[in-house]
Order: sequence, then C-alpha cells, then structure tokens
Amino acid sequence: MLVNKLRLTEGWEKVEEVRGEKLVGLEYGAPYDHFSAVQKALGGYVHRVVAADPKILAVNPAEGTGIVHIAPGAGAEDFKLGKKEKLPVVEQIDEMGTFIDGFGFLTGLSVREASKKILEDLQNRGLAHNISEYSHRYPTCWRCKTELVWRVVDEWYIAMDRIPKSKIKNQKSKIEEKTYRQQMVEAAGKIHWLPQWGLDRELDWLKNMHDWLISKKRYWGLALPIWECQKCGSFEVIGGSEELQKRSVEGWEKFNGNSPHRPWVDQVKIKCTKCSSVVSRISDVGNPWLDAGIVPFSTMPTDWFPADFITESFPGQFKNWFYSLIAMSTALKNANPFKTVLGFALVRDEKGEEMHKSKGNAVEFNEGADKIGVDVMRWMYVTQDPEQNLNFGYHVADETRRSFHLMLWNIYNFFVTYAIVDKWKIRNSKSEIRNPKILDRWILSRLNQTIKIATSELENHNAHLASREIERFVSDLSLWYVRRSRDRVGPAAESPEDKNACYQTLYLVLTTLAKLLAPFTPFIADEIHTNLTGEESVHLSNWPTHNSVLIDISLEKEMESAMKLASSVHALRKENRVKVRIPLKKLSYTGSQDLEEEIKKTVLDEVNVYELVYKGKSEQYVASGDTSEKNQDLAAGQAREIIRKIQEERKNLGTKLDQKVDVIIPEWPTQFESEIKRKALVRTLSKGAAFKITAV
Repeated sequence: MLVNKLRLTEGWEKVEEVRGEKLVGLEYGAPYDHFSAVQKALGGYVHRVVAADPKILAVNPAEGTGIVHIAPGAGAEDFKLGKKEKLPVVEQIDEMGTFIDGFGFLTGLSVREASKKILEDLQNRGLAHNISEYSHRYPTCWRCKTELVWRVVDEWYIAMDRIPKSKIKNQKSKIEEKTYRQQMVEAAGKIHWLPQWGLDRELDWLKNMHDWLISKKRYWGLALPIWECQKCGSFEVIGGSEELQKRSVEGWEKFNGNSPHRPWVDQVKIKCTKCSSVVSRISDVGNPWLDAGIVPFSTMPTDWFPADFITESFPGQFKNWFYSLIAMSTALKNANPFKTVLGFALVRDEKGEEMHKSKGNAVEFNEGADKIGVDVMRWMYVTQDPEQNLNFGYHVADETRRSFHLMLWNIYNFFVTYAIVDKWKIRNSKSEIRNPKILDRWILSRLNQTIKIATSELENHNAHLASREIERFVSDLSLWYVRRSRDRVGPAAESPEDKNACYQTLYLVLTTLAKLLAPFTPFIADEIHTNLTGEESVHLSNWPTHNSVLIDISLEKEMESAMKLASSVHALRKENRVKVRIPLKKLSYTGSQDLEEEIKKTVLDEVNVYELVYKGKSEQYVASGDTSEKNQDLAAGQAREIIRKIQEERKNLGTKLDQKVDVIIPEWPTQFESEIKRKALVRTLSKGAAFKITAV
C-alpha cells in the first residue's frame, strides 16, 4: 500500500520511502475492473502508474500532490493525459448523469447516488484505508451553481493540421501544400485588427487550438449534412438539397418542402458509395458557431465579400465568431472573410463586477432605456475606450446626462429662448456672418476642427475618440462661448449687429453639431435639427465637411491660454475670498506669451478685472496681484449685486425676459444707475425702506 502523511493502522508497517518518479511504470489492479463495461473498454490493458505532465495537470499544494487515480472518461485533465499516454477510455454515464449498463450495482444510479454506494462498497470489501472530507475546487454551472460532471462522447471534428483537398478553381499548388491551420493563420494576418493586439490573440488561438469540434448532442440546431455508413464505416458530406435529392433512395418526399432540420432531414437516406448499404444521417447537430461562420456565404450577396467591417466583444469571440468566420472563409475561398474587425471589452456593473440576475446587479435593456434614456446609454457606450470594460449603471448614467446631455440642451435652450424674445429668424443659413467677434471666429474654428478630427477618427473606426472630441467641443461651447456671449443677446444687448452675429454663429454651430451627433445620440440630435431647420429629419442630411479656411489653430491655442488665465484669476479670487461680482482694478500675469488685446478683453469680461498686465514668461498662465479693498471697485460691485438681486426676484415673480419692472430700493450707486436699469430691464428706480419690484 502507498501512503503519505497518514498514520498507519495496526497490522501495517512502513517498508520504504520513495520519490514519486520511482513509482512510474508500476502495474496495479483497480477495484472495479470486474465490471463488464470496464473489461470491454480495457481490452486486456493493465493499469500502470504514469508521470504527471505539468502542462496538463498542475502539481502544487493548491491543486494536489502525490499519487492520484485518473479516469480519462471522467475529467478534462485526465482525458488529455490519457490521450498522451494512450490510456483506454471507459464510458461510464449517459446524458442524464446516470451509470450505463455494465457497471453492476452502479447501473442506473446518478453520479451523486453512486458516490455514497462506492464508498460503502470499498469499506465493506476492506479496500478503503482512510476516508475523509477535504476542500478543493470543483466546476459548477455558471447559472444555477449545480455541480458538473465530465463525460466523454464521440463527436465530429475538422482537422486543423491536415492538408485539405482544395476545390477552389485556379488555386496555386503552393496553397494546397499548407495545412488548414496554416491557411487560417495567413487569412487572419490579412485582416485589420482593432486594437492591434487582437491579431496576436487570434493567432495564439489558431496556432494552439485542437481540432475544431463541430457537433453537439442536441435535437435543435443546424443538422450536420453527414451520412455515415454503419456497415463499412465510411461517411459522406452532402453539399446541398439538389445533391441530396439525387442521392436519396428513401424519404425525400417527407423532407421536400420542409426546412433542412430535424425531424424532416432525418427521413432521407442515401446509398453508400463503397458498400451500397442504405445510410442514415448522423443524429448530431452542428455547433452554433459553425452556423455563424457560414453567414458570409449563406446570407450575404457575393459582391459584399469580404465584409468591410464587423464588431463584437473580444474576450470570447477569438475562439468563437471571429474564428468560425475565418475557418469557413479559408475553407471555401482561401481568403479573409472581413477587412476590419473592432473588438471591445465587457460591460460590468458600476463597481466593476460581472452582471448576473442572481446577484441582482444586472440591468435589463428595456428597463435601462426607460430609466436612463437611449441617447444617454449610447453616449456611455460610444465614449468608452473599447479596450476597457464599461462600468454601467444608473449613477454613471446620471453623471453622463448631467455632464453632456443637459449641457447640450441648455445651450440649445439658451439659443431658442433668446432668439424668440429678440424675434430673430435665420434668413439665409449659408450667408456669411458679418463682423464676427473673435469669439465667433474661435468657435467656428473649433467647430470645423472638430468636424475634421471626428471624421478622421470615424474613418479609422475610433468612435470613442470622435465622440470625445465632440464632447470637448460642447464643453467649450457651453463654458466659454455661450458664457461669454450672454450679454450679446436679449433685450439688454446694446448692438443689433453683434446680436445678429452671435445668433448666426450659434444657429450654424447647433445645426452642424446636430449632424455630428446624429449617429451617436439620434433623438436629441433630431429634436434640435428639426426644430431649428424645419426639415424632416437630421438623419436625411449629409455628414458635415470641414471648411479649412475657417480653421485658425493659432487662435484656438491663444483662446485656450485665455481660458487657463481666467481659471488662474478665479482661483486667486477664491483663495482670497473675493466674489467675482466685485471688479478688481488691476492684476498681473505670466505665461508663454502676452495675449492679443481682443482675446485679453474676453478674459477681462470673464474675470471682472479692469486691467491685466503681462509680466513675463512662465510655463503656466498664472495670475497674481492685490485683491484687497484697495484694488476693488466697491461701487461697481454693489451695482452688480443689485442687478443680481433684481434678476433673482424677477425670476421668482415669473416676469418675461423682455418685461420691464419698477424697483424700490433703499440705495444704489448713482453713477451706475443707467447700467442697473439697462441690464435688469428696470423702468423706474426709486428709494424706499424695503426692497420691492413690480412687474409693469
């Protein structure tokens, strides 16, 4: 008896300690070799000890050490090692997991029932030295967690390392000298893989995979067109219904007019070309991926081959759909089935964990679409780097909606609201904008540069980079252009010409932006476009093209510097607790260069500073200076506070944007009276003990 780290019971003594390698080759008898099914499978084979293969069966403290019995018919690693050592395979259980005939008292028992009976039998026969429980890894069903059992059955495979007999016309003999695997490797190399490492992953699978399993022991599925002769063992593959009709000797009338599936196709029998026996179709159906791989030939028009583009999730498709397409295309055309493939990662929950109904963290599509909105869902997906997993959920969706969709809608709402108040209408959408401000020229440059970049990225299948570029543009449009243009429109605006330039610019930007967004967020894009243009749908429009004349990279860079300088001034105010409403008379700044005067004027308006003086070069734009009351215009600050208070009360009263009000207030800086009246639409400004406004 062989033991290791077990206490010997009375009547046993230790003879020798040996290393496992010395046991290799020893022969032994097994407790159930007397079963008829076992004797038939063994065929005179005598059990012997074989060495483990670390590539097949791990030998370590976690997986197990020492000596163990293997059953090539009841375990994946056992089967692989059994094939290597040419061990016989004993078929033990049926599809229901019960022992088949020829296993004595075990026949008819389930695997779980048999386990208890086997232990009892070994004890009764004095063949069990020690029985104890221990923890180890065991496979379970991913859905219901039921323990799984492994079963060996005969299946049909396509050989990978044989040289196929080609039926392709005009094919060079050199191709015929290559194995099926080698031809598939060549086909995969002709494909443009996104990301690039996808090719390495596919080649790794192609070079190391075993023969392709194409059959399943099921009823539903693609009926394999294989007729196998039970008398002489030969088999034939039938190429189509016409060939089957010619070859049929029985059952064609029952099959004709029905789909080529079970049970109808099983009625057709043919004559064996070798022994003339009547032959039936094998009962197996095809692996679903066999069916999926034939799509380019069963469904697509011939002039569509190879397909320009396909996309699917990477983790599983290297050995499934991508592989099956390449396999079929190689066999039938010796060509790549598609030109470009975009692979993407997985969808996880908000915590990055796998989604499962059993865990309660799965989001069903219809529920998600109702609660989140499909435009938000689409934007979450399209802006995600396809190489990285997407963490999906309602909180992430809310942040996406807030940071992009609401920002976009607020821009659109701002334009429509004030255009209605000002009774502005577009006369000619193609007319040139007269006297555009530097802000207008900048945003039009940004728009055309965005069109250029987004188009290029989409042409290179980088939808996430295209959408992110659009997202950056919308942010600039909202946080800088619209923010700095609010005083240019509305009843309080002073220049009709400048007001028109602003409206023209925003109209052009929004209608063009809707076209850019149409493939990504089709509903909000269509709403914006149809309302502004009166056209039937944005989806009937052409994709926009950029105008190189309007692109000014130097202007974009300088405006970017201006925004950085503005951020520095705001940070300085925050640090010193000085409200933006209080003007500062003078500050200085450093940066890569002095800003052009018109751009600097935009910064002055944004940060509410009268003068910004350039002091010299630095890597970053940094503002500095005195923020005390000595450098503050307190009267102007008071006027701005009054304007803010009036506007807030107007909102509470629900006054219209162009409606005048009468205001009673204890005091105000008289030098700013006209500005207060103009900006807050005040008809009369009177002194009184308490603040009060009345709609006129």
